[in-house]
Amino acid sequence: MKKNVFRSRFLQAVIFIFFFLCFSPQFSYATAPKLVDLIYDMNTQTLSVTINHQTLFASMHHIKYVEIKKNGATISKSKYGTQPTGSIFTYTYNIPAEKGDVFEVTATCNLWGHKTSTLVVVAAAPVAEEPVVMKEAVVAPKAEEPVVTKEAVVVPAPVAEKPLLEKITIALNVEFDTAKAVVKKKYHNDIKKVADFMKAYPETTAVIEGYTDNVDKFNNPENNIKLSQARADSVRQYLIDNFGIDASLITAVGYGPNKPIASNDTKKGRQKNRRVQAVIETMQTK
Repeated sequence: MKKNVFRSRFLQAVIFIFFFLCFSPQFSYATAPKLVDLIYDMNTQTLSVTINHQTLFASMHHIKYVEIKKNGATISKSKYGTQPTGSIFTYTYNIPAEKGDVFEVTATCNLWGHKTSTLVVVAAAPVAEEPVVMKEAVVAPKAEEPVVTKEAVVVPAPVAEKPLLEKITIALNVEFDTAKAVVKKKYHNDIKKVADFMKAYPETTAVIEGYTDNVDKFNNPENNIKLSQARADSVRQYLIDNFGIDASLITAVGYGPNKPIASNDTKKGRQKNRRVQAVIETMQTK
């Protein structure tokens, strides 16, 4: 009987971790598109969609879908794995339309949010023919060329691009045995995500943050603080020893039961609060 209960709880934990990894956003810097501007050219039957969406890492944070509806029916849904350089960019689509047709375009971020705009198609303005004017040849008297004094032109120095600090939080699904701070080998791939990011962007620094729930059997708040610090230190040392990350680029902080992300009144809430996460800061120029 006890074995069946243990197996059932173990299976529930595995399913919870699987869905958490598959469906929770890992990066906290996601932003929705700010603007979707539409222009339709009746002469070329072309719809231009201009999008304003800021990102520093287009491969991880970008416009994933552009859905186009005409008169309420979806006629196109394009999927993208990245977005062009710069926060403002334009996609064009060859779509036939007539006067009075209504376009509805929705741009969706791969991590967070979307923006929708509508456009009513109007008839193209007729091109006016230029009148032919017969000009008589007029011979003007030759004027004396004025003497022009050239002044020195001072060219302003180029303005250096200012680096922009971006902070990214990566949640690590690293769990520990009760009152222990030893990192298990099965969490190697989770911690590797932080190492891969820091190697891809060498100018980054990282803070490993450790947290606990509010359970305190000995009624001593310092115990949870020390335990969360020890666990954060273990993950930091794991990055140094197993992935060769420079120790000067990583610090570890234990917050104990402070800054909970769920209620400590339930078992699932306390499990979410017992966590370790990496906060990464990187400098980029725009």
